[in-house]
Amino acid sequence: MEFTIDALKINERKEAHEYLKEVFSFPEYYGKNLDALFDCLSEMRIDRITILNSDRGENYFFAVLDVINELGIETEME
Repeated sequence: MEFTIDALKINERKEAHEYLKEVFSFPEYYGKNLDALFDCLSEMRIDRITILNSDRGENYFFAVLDVINELGIETEME
């Protein structure tokens, strides 16, 4: 599967997890933290994540990007 996320919606922790829950269709019990993000993403079959506005990402975006990279998910920056 392929997904697209917008870095501008991932700069603040609370808003980031609400947005990521919606994009990836995480279950209701999603813990809305980086450990839960790692766990949920690791259970999915993801071929690639396209990241829009990657050059405008700030703060929390880089923590989320670290999780994606740690899982070895291919990313395309736009």
